[in-house]
Amino acid sequence: MTEDLPMDSPPSSLPQTPPSHTGTVPRSGSPIPSDLRHRVPAIFGGHPPSFMEKRRSSIVMGQRSVDLLMEQPGEPMPRFVIFIIRCYRRWGYFIADHSLKAILICVLISLVCLYFVLTTKQENDITGYSPYGARARTEFTRYQEFFSHDGPGITVYIFALAKDGGNMLRERYLNETVEILNLANENVTLQQNGHNRSFAQFCRSFCKINEPVRGFYNGFRLQLESIAMGNKPNSRINLNYPKSQILGQTFTLQQSFFGVERYNYTNEIEDKNNFNLTAALLKVKADEEEEENKNKTNILIKQKESKKNRTERDIENDNILNLENNSTTKITNIKSIKMVVLQFRAEHENGWTSEIVKTYEMAMVNRFEKEYKSERLKLYVLSTTYVEEEMVRAGISMVPYLSVGFLFMVACSVFFVLNRAIYMHQNSPPKIFLAIAICFLPFMSCATALGLMFICGLRFASILCVIPFLVLSIGVDSSYLMNHEWQSVIKHCREQPNRKNLNVGYRVSQVLSEVGPAILISMLTNVFADGIGAITSSPEITLLCVGNLISMIIAFIYQMTCYAGLMSLVGRYEIALEKRERREIQESIRKAISNGSSQIGINNNCELGYGKHQSLNRQQSKFHEHTKHYISKTITFYIKVISKRVVALFVIFIYFVYVGFSIWGITRMNINLTTQKLFAEDSPLLQLDKLRVKYQVPHFMMATVFICAPKNLSNPERLEKMNNFVREMEQLNGTWGRSWGTIGTQYFVRDFITFEKNFGGETDPDELEAMELEKGLNENSDSPQISEMTVDDERSLEIPTGPFKEEDLAVFLRWPEYTQWSGFLKLDNKTGQLERFFFTTGYHGDKLEVWTERGKLLKEWRAVVDKYSQDFDASVFHEDAVFLDLIDNMPSDTWQSVLGTLVCMAFVCFAFLSSMFTVIFASSCVLSICCGILGILSWWSIDLDPIMMAAMIISIGFSVDIPAHVSYHYYQASIRELNATPEMKLVNCLSSVAFPALQAALSTIFCVCSLLFVKLYMAEVFVKTMVLCVVLCNLHGLLFLPAFLIVFDPVVYSCRQRISKSHSKVKQNNRIHNVIPEESGSQESSLKENTLINEKKRKLFNQNGLNKTINNNDKQSTITDRPNLERFHSIELEGEGGDKLKQEENEKEEKVNNTKDNPNINSKSNQKIDDTSH
Repeated sequence: MTEDLPMDSPPSSLPQTPPSHTGTVPRSGSPIPSDLRHRVPAIFGGHPPSFMEKRRSSIVMGQRSVDLLMEQPGEPMPRFVIFIIRCYRRWGYFIADHSLKAILICVLISLVCLYFVLTTKQENDITGYSPYGARARTEFTRYQEFFSHDGPGITVYIFALAKDGGNMLRERYLNETVEILNLANENVTLQQNGHNRSFAQFCRSFCKINEPVRGFYNGFRLQLESIAMGNKPNSRINLNYPKSQILGQTFTLQQSFFGVERYNYTNEIEDKNNFNLTAALLKVKADEEEEENKNKTNILIKQKESKKNRTERDIENDNILNLENNSTTKITNIKSIKMVVLQFRAEHENGWTSEIVKTYEMAMVNRFEKEYKSERLKLYVLSTTYVEEEMVRAGISMVPYLSVGFLFMVACSVFFVLNRAIYMHQNSPPKIFLAIAICFLPFMSCATALGLMFICGLRFASILCVIPFLVLSIGVDSSYLMNHEWQSVIKHCREQPNRKNLNVGYRVSQVLSEVGPAILISMLTNVFADGIGAITSSPEITLLCVGNLISMIIAFIYQMTCYAGLMSLVGRYEIALEKRERREIQESIRKAISNGSSQIGINNNCELGYGKHQSLNRQQSKFHEHTKHYISKTITFYIKVISKRVVALFVIFIYFVYVGFSIWGITRMNINLTTQKLFAEDSPLLQLDKLRVKYQVPHFMMATVFICAPKNLSNPERLEKMNNFVREMEQLNGTWGRSWGTIGTQYFVRDFITFEKNFGGETDPDELEAMELEKGLNENSDSPQISEMTVDDERSLEIPTGPFKEEDLAVFLRWPEYTQWSGFLKLDNKTGQLERFFFTTGYHGDKLEVWTERGKLLKEWRAVVDKYSQDFDASVFHEDAVFLDLIDNMPSDTWQSVLGTLVCMAFVCFAFLSSMFTVIFASSCVLSICCGILGILSWWSIDLDPIMMAAMIISIGFSVDIPAHVSYHYYQASIRELNATPEMKLVNCLSSVAFPALQAALSTIFCVCSLLFVKLYMAEVFVKTMVLCVVLCNLHGLLFLPAFLIVFDPVVYSCRQRISKSHSKVKQNNRIHNVIPEESGSQESSLKENTLINEKKRKLFNQNGLNKTINNNDKQSTITDRPNLERFHSIELEGEGGDKLKQEENEKEEKVNNTKDNPNINSKSNQKIDDTSH
């Protein structure tokens, strides 16, 4: 077959270009100098290519794979893939004609969406990581309905600790804590409608919640002064923990003092009315005790003389020392306090907006955590707004490192693209432009996807900031494939030039028809994986998966439009360059032939046109030769090693060790997600959370039980049932620790019944206050109440029996002693009846620091609540419940997500590859990779949580590619070459897959590793997960899977033979009719036509006994790695039958060429003829 010359070919007197595969001389008959022939192998034929350049199938399923599949008489036709290829071919011509418009539209859309991204404020939901359907979500809703049913309220906590890490039970330290309390009450204001109000002015229900701190400090100071004056402690001041009493007023310290260490009174009480020394003082020898008493006066005198020269810390330490060394008195059972907590809670008021509340809460944070300076105290502030702000800051902290990831990707892209361009002799400036554009495309996709999400009203969560890294690391692989195939198309077009392949639309269509199906498979697997993650996880992870899903779809669209358009623009430049270079080459040939000198082409490159612009196909450079030899040698050596049965068995043994190691890791994996994992490493909330778990949780873990339907508690039976409910909550004990019992419970009924029994709701509050004061003054001042609370004391706190009159509740809440209960109760504004209320119970235990132990306690709470939920519509709330629920939900969510993703991967593979062999092996590899990710991450100190699960699901989306590629190529090699050895089949697999896989792996790893600069748990999880996925994916595809195929090849061969025989029996008679109906110039018509030609070939060869010749020719074909981009290459046939068929093909081709030369044929018909001609 004669190749067509370019449109601007030289005059006909010049020697015409023969077909590249014939290696004949020009028509003039003049001998071509051998050296010149060597320098332009594309025109005069070249050296046979290495095995890397032999005919092979597509990366997954493309045009070449369809061509090869049609050569097999018994194989089913992939109609769906043929349809996809036809669409890609048409789209290639379309986008080439509208390339500039496509680029401008994509850029404009991405810029508009980027504006919405930059102007949308981030908004986080603390409960967003709790799974859908988790009970904690309903409980949190009940909590919000009680405190913020009309709108957002204010909740701020201030944590005070000693800077030296010591005891907060020092007079100066407690004094400064009270000063902070006063500042928070009076100096920090809320701005509304131009008016500023302090907390003391707008607080209603929980105004006295911090009074125990103030009361304890005042009592502590008075007792110290009394001791300093040589008097005994005041008996009306009892500073015990957990409950204290001042002038008959009892208050609890459990919600204010944490990390409390008490003196041990177990063996110290000798008499109920007399008090002994502490355990330490009782053990002091008598002579030491006497010596201390003698020196006591001298010490006090020295303190007064040197007071000005000593620090305040020394004075305080001396006060503590005097207190502890006092042999006759002791004022508290508290030995030390590590942390003091101040609470500021206010209910919503009319006119408050979310912005007003957030501004006030952040004002508290700025005032006490950032602006307040103290030599003694370290302050931490906690509020919902501050938590959200820190989560936002953590997300934003990743953005600057996008530039690092981008630079990594640009370096990788330019390196890989230019190296291949040099290898293919196609190095030119536009290649650098295409390489950089590969890295810009993911950012455009992310901007468009996120902008569309925000336009639709979705929330901008901080976790969405990780999407650009994911798309940048995953999305570039498809652009690599397009660029890789683009260079192969150019190579083929330069070796076999004709009018058709000088059309940029033709080249783009060939690229898309070849790699388009593979890109579509990758996009669909990622989309399905993200879709599964979006419906099986939590709201925050749903946002992440939806964002990544849309980004992948937009990236695919931009690759098919924007990047394909860029390739079209670059293609036009390269075609113009090719035409100019071809003219120079032909001019050089003409001069060489006319002069009859073979030395011109050797010694004078300028005369032959090799000066400024070299020929289309130059002499192989040393780099090309060495690289090609090294690659071939490397693959050959690797295949020889892995093909040895001993090595393969050893690899399989290593694989089972890996599986066992992974399963072991899964069994020991912790399920844990705390707020610590959502903040940046430098966030103050990280340290605060550690202090809270260390000092607060083990000492007092509080359950808040909401009673939403108390109904008529005046009914004794109903009141008794309510009291039993409270008792059951107070009596819970377990491996996690113990309940504080009645001491740690705040239940308004106890005080209300006492109030009813004593006063019946009729006594005036002022009268009651006078009575209590008189009662306190009449107490014995010589009997300080300083003992540990006994069993009798606890019994005194039992719920008293008596009348319960709801109509007296309003009067009860007006009494000064009981105003603190106003925040616990909600009364009907019209009837005064009790609508709802809550009570709290406390628990303690050292094991409560462990996450799973807290989960056990939460389950016990809920078990008790469930018993009474129908009677009282009860629910229990704990701030960590939204995370504790993950303990039960995460395992089921994980395996459901993996299973759903696996099914979707299998469906996509079967839809495109139509091979159960491929589906089974690819799905098995995906399952093994998931197992490895979970197990190894467990050993890598990563817990099972929604963030890790999301990273794993997203990674699964691209883990299927390489195993599917390898298994599919191996299966196709088994079909094409029935007698091929496993080594030969692996050559086909690895030569097509290995180097693109390694290139994608390296670029992905380099990109995600930029997240290591971000000191954030979320970034760490994604880096470890994706690196593991990439490494395991390559290990499975390039090591484990080949080893299994080598060992089990006989089984595979037997199964394939049976399937092939069954298919051939069914479809032998109607194979031609199964092809899609012919359409002029379409993919199907040419496929059908070539199928008929192949059938003719087989019949002619069978008649002339040339089957052996065909097999040999097929095996030794030297067609390049771009073999007949549309159909098959013609085969040089031998014998009478071959000549006859060749003559028929030549006649047909001449007819087509004559039609093309007819000027009356419109351009559309010419295009169709070009598509069907070869």
